[in-house]
Amino acid sequence: MSDSDKWDRMLRQALASEAGPDERLNRNVIHRYRERSEARPKGRKRISIGVLAAVFTLLLSVSAFAAVKLLSPQQVAEHLGNGPLAEAFASGDAVEINESVVSGGYEITLHGLVSGAGLNGLEDLSSDISPEKTYAVVSIANADGSPMPKTSDPEYGEVPFYVSPLMRGLKPWQVNIFSMHGGYSETVLDGVMYRLIECDGVEMFADRGVYLAVVGGTAFPSNDAIAYDEETGEISLRPDYEGAAALFELPLDKSKADPAKAEAYLRELPKEPEEKETAAENDAAALLESKSEEMATKSAERKKKVPEGTTILESVQKLTPDDRGRVHYKYDVWNVTLTPDLFFPEGQTGDYPFQFSERDGKVLALVFTVDSLGDVTGKVVELDP
Repeated sequence: MSDSDKWDRMLRQALASEAGPDERLNRNVIHRYRERSEARPKGRKRISIGVLAAVFTLLLSVSAFAAVKLLSPQQVAEHLGNGPLAEAFASGDAVEINESVVSGGYEITLHGLVSGAGLNGLEDLSSDISPEKTYAVVSIANADGSPMPKTSDPEYGEVPFYVSPLMRGLKPWQVNIFSMHGGYSETVLDGVMYRLIECDGVEMFADRGVYLAVVGGTAFPSNDAIAYDEETGEISLRPDYEGAAALFELPLDKSKADPAKAEAYLRELPKEPEEKETAAENDAAALLESKSEEMATKSAERKKKVPEGTTILESVQKLTPDDRGRVHYKYDVWNVTLTPDLFFPEGQTGDYPFQFSERDGKVLALVFTVDSLGDVTGKVVELDP
């Protein structure tokens, strides 16, 4: 067998992966290799077998990586310790979807869901499963192939995700996973985050059209990401949203829709406030926000005055932590119990103005101090006007 034939066979083996290119592309690669081999000058130095072996190792590694498959809903449920639900996902009544969207640097996949008949009988095996619920599995992975943070990593959860069913003709901020008594379990396996959500059954809305929305950067309904047409009831993604967003239309069997049940269900949901009530609430919220900002500004100004204030000598108390690490301070109108570690991270010393009181034209500050030995002292300081 000639060297060229040997390389042909090795190349075919390296490129022969379930996740690799088709045979025509393989032939093109081999053909190009042959052309270059035959055109190489006789006296030219050949690539060493070690270098070629490294190339083939790389090819095989890439092929193996590409062949890694995402877990099925059944496997995800098993990993989360829910055997009965895994059984439901394996049943013929479960809906397998496996649709993916790349958005905002993430690859978002809706794997499948199960509702209604697929859950019958399983409530006897687990009190957490009900045929009146819908369960769905979504995975989220970094589009560049880097692993998602493990649940034990400090970075885990820094980028929140909102995953919720939405119904055409129903306002997304009014009918969603929260109002539908939903929740989720989550795990990270092989660098991919899997989320198993549950909520009240969506099959009754099958005639309307049901979506599953996945939005990155928020854990709550977002008008910045999801648009709702008040006239048509259509739901869509806003093209100018900068984060990750996907909207999957669920392939539900419309014959399982139950309009009467759906209407009765909707009547039980919290009603949207009237326009006047909403305006009044907005005004109250604006006033509260204004007052909060005013108080924050005043508090910051007072904290700056503490070092120049006058300590009331009889208020000074050295405090001893109890068996739970708490200290107790009592003087004049103050009767306070707190845990110093919450305000003084390990090794930090100095003053912490805990509370201010204004009366009789005077401003008093309750201050806790931790020294270099870790001893805690409480005192009251009178601030200059």
